[in-house]
Amino acid sequence: MQSRKSAPAFLPPGTIVGHYVVQQQIGAGSGGIVYRAFDHRLQRAVALKILDASVLGEETTWALALSEARAAGSLAHSGICAVFDVVEEDDRVCLAMELIEGRSLHAAIPGHGLPYGATLRYGAQIASALAHAHDKGVCHGDVSARNVMLTVDDRVKVLDFGLARLLSNAGSPAEPSEDARRDLQQIGILLCQMATGVFPTQALDVLVRTAPPSAVLESPAVVALPKRLRSIIARCLDRDPARAYQRAQQIAADLEDEIPLADARPAVPSRGLTRRKAALGAAVLLLAALLAFIPVWIRNSHSMGATPATAKASTKAHAPKQPKPAAVAATPVHVQKASHLQEPLPKSHPAPRPELKALADLKVWVNTKTNTYHCAHSKYYGKTEQGKYMTQAQARAAGYHPAYGRPCH
Repeated sequence: MQSRKSAPAFLPPGTIVGHYVVQQQIGAGSGGIVYRAFDHRLQRAVALKILDASVLGEETTWALALSEARAAGSLAHSGICAVFDVVEEDDRVCLAMELIEGRSLHAAIPGHGLPYGATLRYGAQIASALAHAHDKGVCHGDVSARNVMLTVDDRVKVLDFGLARLLSNAGSPAEPSEDARRDLQQIGILLCQMATGVFPTQALDVLVRTAPPSAVLESPAVVALPKRLRSIIARCLDRDPARAYQRAQQIAADLEDEIPLADARPAVPSRGLTRRKAALGAAVLLLAALLAFIPVWIRNSHSMGATPATAKASTKAHAPKQPKPAAVAATPVHVQKASHLQEPLPKSHPAPRPELKALADLKVWVNTKTNTYHCAHSKYYGKTEQGKYMTQAQARAAGYHPAYGRPCH
């Protein structure tokens, strides 16, 4: 088979291809290198894709590439990246396409998957774009997150119609009906990835028929999805024509019917999300424990490293406040007159001893709290509330002792 020499795909800024001026490289992949370029004829920015020279080396593949590119240019759908022009120059095949401002769906899918409503909405838009292409006789061949862009207004744009199928089959595309069926299966795989955040491990085996669809449907991440979404994925992957979807528009219709119910559903369960919630709960508990421990630690460290005076002040500052005692009205002290002091001694006291009669009959102040009495010349004479007046003889007879060890004279 005759081979055709291809020019290198890398182009420095300022290179002119047809009526397009290359500005900068904005992407690269198995299909070729994508540049931002300016169409000086129509005065607009475009994406210029230089097809991979290693795939287009043979004359037959080169002709197929031109045919597929022109077929993709016939598609006009809001969810399909438009192809404006096909340039064959200097042994290159270049596609001038719509320049999409946004990011790839692959970069937009988080590790725990997209929200349920977003999965349904993006899936319905992708299926609708494929339905339009299939009606025009164009199949994609590689419906994946890397070939889907999300615009700045959160709309889907599917890239590389026809070219992905050509490049993936190395110039030997299968029958159109088989290619369309493969696109529908790939929509089911993409729905799994969007909803769970993980590309199914056995998805490629299912596509090449070396594994049954149950290998994907029975994985833990897919089993946790809502029942309706699992049913749609199962019909996408089913190999029985009686149960499987026949057209991409059927997938789009089922997904659109489910969108109004998405807001009433809880978020799609995810093991990764559950682990993050558990870790966040543990972190909150740890923070609460630290906040409760820090004041105690500061108080103890200050007490251990401070002087006795500062430690006492710190302890007093952190001690719980005691309620102030209620104010007690002062009770006046009534001093009994001497005429009332001659009271009979209680029977419990010992009988007066004869030698005590010789003591001077002086009045003393008895402190009943300390069992002592004070002479009249003492500064404590009559100063204690718990006491009373009596003679020295009566005090000694009652068992009271002089406060200073000497009788009063």
